[in-house]
Amino acid sequence: MSVRTSTAAWIACVLTFGVAVAGCDTEPSTATHDRAAVAAALKAVRTSRCPASLPTRQARDVGGDSLEPLVADRLLLCGYADVGINHRTEHIRGRALVTDRGQLDRFRAALDKLGKPPGGAVSCPDDIGGFVLEIFTDGVHEVELTQSLTGCQEVSNGERDGRVGTSDVGTTVMALLPARFCQALWGRGTNDCDSLPSVARP
Repeated sequence: MSVRTSTAAWIACVLTFGVAVAGCDTEPSTATHDRAAVAAALKAVRTSRCPASLPTRQARDVGGDSLEPLVADRLLLCGYADVGINHRTEHIRGRALVTDRGQLDRFRAALDKLGKPPGGAVSCPDDIGGFVLEIFTDGVHEVELTQSLTGCQEVSNGERDGRVGTSDVGTTVMALLPARFCQALWGRGTNDCDSLPSVARP
């Protein structure tokens, strides 16, 4: 069990300290408009190669009030999880490049419908870690989102946070990522990989 505060700050705290703690209660923006970071994100999608580790700041070169303000035609999903398997920690990674316009439009619409997370410290049962980096791009501009996959599942673009809750945002992401990633992460908790929505994996 862990304690969740605002998504952006909470993810930064998890990456820094390895656990979510009540002391991580500030809400600074974790977005970056650094040109090198933006260029790296565009290259990642173009080459379909994920960063070796989850970035601590979400790169973007577009504004807007929604989680995904860019009407993207490509999405690179990069899953990261460190799970205990056979008494050792195994670094599980998952990758998927989504170019189907229907899937992109549905996922973007679902993201933009998410409400804000509740304020203050919240108990997060079944928090065993696991994140996905979502890089949306139209080939010229990009915006990155970071989504937690267990516990208090939330998503952030560094400036705006959304609560996944009972929406299909979490299950849609897991259905698009390789099945092995879901089984390694969700197979240890209360979520069921067999009940994921039927989508064509890229």
